[in-house]
Amino acid sequence: MKLRTAMAAAALAAAMMTAAPAAEAGDGLSREQNWALLYASMIGSSYYAALLPKSYDFSRTLTAVLTQESSLCNHKIGMDKTSYGCGQVRTHTAQLMYGQPVAAKKLQKDDALNIRIAARYLAYCMQQMPSWERGVICYNTGPHLAKTISAAQVEKNAYLDRIRHRMREAQALLAAVN
Repeated sequence: MKLRTAMAAAALAAAMMTAAPAAEAGDGLSREQNWALLYASMIGSSYYAALLPKSYDFSRTLTAVLTQESSLCNHKIGMDKTSYGCGQVRTHTAQLMYGQPVAAKKLQKDDALNIRIAARYLAYCMQQMPSWERGVICYNTGPHLAKTISAAQVEKNAYLDRIRHRMREAQALLAAVN
């Protein structure tokens, strides 16, 4: 796993050197947002999503989630004051996905770690749920609620609607960095 992480980091560095100028050209993103977008696209195409159907478009879904949650790492403390960083990850979720406790300050300051944890959690949710829609809802509400809500509630879910909107934005953003 460390080897894959190191390889992903090396690939990210190479991508940033070649793709960063194109991503900065008129897209309106800050330098930090460009970095988050590039990192999310690399993580999104990594082994976290290897078992997911291609139709789930993990890179674009992850980018949409990060955009919805933090405006691509622009807002690092959630309105609820219990979610932190790029993916608005809670410390309990971080511990489950990372395998050891992660301090809230680390979740706020270490964007790469936060995005990796968010990607693992999103991949976990998508693997546990019977559909892409419930996987996205799981990221926001947790697995129990995502499994138990009715089909009508899934259809009317506001978070899911916002992610669908962000998916269109993510498509344009990812096209700018590729």
